[in-house]
Amino acid sequence: MTNPSDAPIDATTKTMETRGGKAKRASSRDAISSLQDKVTRLENNTNESRERLDVVENRLDALESRGDGRKDDSHELEDRIETVELENRSLKDGLTELEKAMSVLKAELNIYKTAVANGVVSSPTRVLADVLKPKEFKGSRDAQETGIFLWSMNQYFRNTNIVDESTKVNIVSSYFTNSALLWLRRRCSEEPDRDVPVDTWEELQDEIHEAFYPKNAQRELRSKLRQLKHDNNIHDYVKKFTELKLQITNLGEDEGFSIFMDGLNRWASMELERRGVKDLSHALEEAEAIAKFEKEDSPKPKPKSKGWGDKNAKAEVEKFNHDRPSNNNNRQGRSTKPGER
Repeated sequence: MTNPSDAPIDATTKTMETRGGKAKRASSRDAISSLQDKVTRLENNTNESRERLDVVENRLDALESRGDGRKDDSHELEDRIETVELENRSLKDGLTELEKAMSVLKAELNIYKTAVANGVVSSPTRVLADVLKPKEFKGSRDAQETGIFLWSMNQYFRNTNIVDESTKVNIVSSYFTNSALLWLRRRCSEEPDRDVPVDTWEELQDEIHEAFYPKNAQRELRSKLRQLKHDNNIHDYVKKFTELKLQITNLGEDEGFSIFMDGLNRWASMELERRGVKDLSHALEEAEAIAKFEKEDSPKPKPKSKGWGDKNAKAEVEKFNHDRPSNNNNRQGRSTKPGER
């Protein structure tokens, strides 16, 4: 029998769901509008900074032209020119920071617009948290750090639908710190008329790779992989081998399998051969599987002696000394009769 109250409950539920969906969509539109307003304000500030920069540069040109025609008051003109140049540099630095901030904000806006278009209705913080942002690039001459940074930046641009090249370059430079930031400053000083030394992300990638990726990195990684040996436990050997293998770009399957088997100790190598491993992935899997047997079969170290060699021998000597009567007791316990010697 049908419950008469079912229909009103269903209708109420649908109404509540509809209202909830509308509220979420309204919240999403408000969030997008708020981000768009921030971008607009930044763009206005950037345009104002550009106009001020043009005014300062015009003043600088006028002062320099006056200096060419008047030799008197040269010191005063030089001081004024230096002051205007400082103001010019300050404006340029501020404009660069504004453009970087605007690029990052536009990237966040693109993320949220894409999420809403795909039906993911949530708060801006939640949506932005779902996109893995790259870590800061310190500029160490390290193949792994450099490679991961370049890859993570490409992933970030793909996930945020950022296609504008100048925006990409500005965003990447905002992640520079330490040596990488010093390198960028030097590159910018080589081309003072430009805010950034390159026009495209592809060009910047090539320069980063040239500056921070060691020239012989692949050869050194291969050498480390061949020198790696199964000295301690097999779990550590597998872990270190995998870390090095993932950094080598063109390591073949057969070559990797041969290097891995050569690095194993005799017992582990024979055990994997007995299990019939024929490829690297199978060898890594079976090596992890026999790790527990390695711990069980490993001989336990014998306790160090403290100068006596065997403990049983030491106990026998102590027992003998305890049971044997001392010479003094023999002398005290015997009565000396006349004539006895």
